Amino acid sequence: MDTVQSPLRNIVMRFAEIVDQVGKRLHVGCVMAAGQDWVEVSIPEHLQLGSHLQVRFLPSTVSHDVSAGWRGNDRVGFTYDRGGPPEDQFAGIPGLLDPRPASLKTRR
Repeated sequence: MDTVQSPLRNIVMRFAEIVDQVGKRLHVGCVMAAGQDWVEVSIPEHLQLGSHLQVRFLPSTVSHDVSAGWRGNDRVGFTYDRGGPPEDQFAGIPGLLDPRPASLKTRR
């Protein structure tokens, strides 16, 4: 008997929690793309973000200070203020890593 291969079988999703300066959770979104000094997280267009933000890649409890940068209809690009996660944080997740620096991502 033949089995049907599901195209969803190889999908890996990473989630990021966006937190404000007092530790209040603002949003949990899917990591859409990531680079060495930036990350894009799915966020509704209407969600207002302030300053002094942090991002935490679940289930980790380690937070990274970020600044909101570019914005699309369904995502926000954040740049790391003091360095981001280890380089292997997103290793092995096809299509997620983008080698461009944040300075090139902001020129859309």
